[in-house]
Amino acid sequence: MFRLSPKAPSTALGILAALVVVGIGTGIVAALETVAEPVSLGIVFIPGVLLIATVWGLWLGIGTAVLSALAFNFFYLPPLRKLTINAQHDIVALVVFIIVAIASGTLAELARARAAESERRRREADRALREAAALAEERDRMREEAIEAEALRRSDELKTSLLRSVSHDLRTPLTAIIAAGAALDSPSVTADERRELSDAVVDEGQRLSRLVENLLDVSRLESGAAEPHREPVELGDLLMAARESIGANGEHVRLSLDDDLPALRADPTQLERAFANLLENAVVHGQGQPVLVRSRLVGPRLVVRVVDRGPGIPESQRERIFEPFYRGPGVRPGSGSGLGLAIARGFIEANGGEVEVESLPGQGSSFVVTFGDLDGEPAAAPDGVGG
Repeated sequence: MFRLSPKAPSTALGILAALVVVGIGTGIVAALETVAEPVSLGIVFIPGVLLIATVWGLWLGIGTAVLSALAFNFFYLPPLRKLTINAQHDIVALVVFIIVAIASGTLAELARARAAESERRRREADRALREAAALAEERDRMREEAIEAEALRRSDELKTSLLRSVSHDLRTPLTAIIAAGAALDSPSVTADERRELSDAVVDEGQRLSRLVENLLDVSRLESGAAEPHREPVELGDLLMAARESIGANGEHVRLSLDDDLPALRADPTQLERAFANLLENAVVHGQGQPVLVRSRLVGPRLVVRVVDRGPGIPESQRERIFEPFYRGPGVRPGSGSGLGLAIARGFIEANGGEVEVESLPGQGSSFVVTFGDLDGEPAAAPDGVGG
């Protein structure tokens, strides 16, 4: 398909082409003058004029028209071999050639202008696309930087919270241990006081040990290294062990489990730690009231509820309480490291379960733990359930 370029070819090439097409037209008339009157063959020059005017523009087209008229007049119109216009048809031929040149040249210039405009718009569109791509790339880079900055900010906040929480929680038992240890050497200490100081050293040492274990658990959960070792686990035995592991606080826990509950397929150590943290949290915030643990089978899922009668949890805090080191408003200093619920959720989810909290301010809270990976075999209720 013939297509005009936005820019005409060189003028020198156009002059040469004009001479060629005029020569070709002259030759064709010479070949046809035996079969038709030469006067009527002037139309032979029109395609050449049209070609030159279209490709090289108006002025070369007019020049080709004049040159064609002169050649036609010189070779084929009487008097031959003279540039003399003796008849009206000589003028008509020249005018026709020029009109064809002007018309075709003008149309070609318009087409060429449109082609140039189209090319300009294409270049602008390409530039706009490149700029848009560059902007998109810059936006993606800025988004990545923002995400990285946010991650660094959160990391700094976590480190700050860790240092603040750990420094306080480590200092408190260490101070108590050091003070009790120093007092044990005093000759004025009675046997009863010595026993109390010894018990304080043990209690604070256990407290310190639990804090270190919690820090290690959080570290494993954050790094994805807390891979559970699953086996059939009886829920009753698991809850009994969790109640015993929280020491004196376990006296406030009441277990109420349905009979013939299927066993879980889970890591017993991880779930014992998770339920121990849930139970201890419920006792600490239960204002001295008993904590009730109920479990039942709901369809294909095993549901455990840990219910306390504490002050409740505001709706705005119900997700934040599972964040590491977060302590809700009104929590007294030294009441915990803020790691227990984060560890409980981490271990429960690692074993295929879910945990959420339901609460009514002033009426208490209920931590609902749901498991779907059941072993299928019912487990007998252990001794002591309901005590």
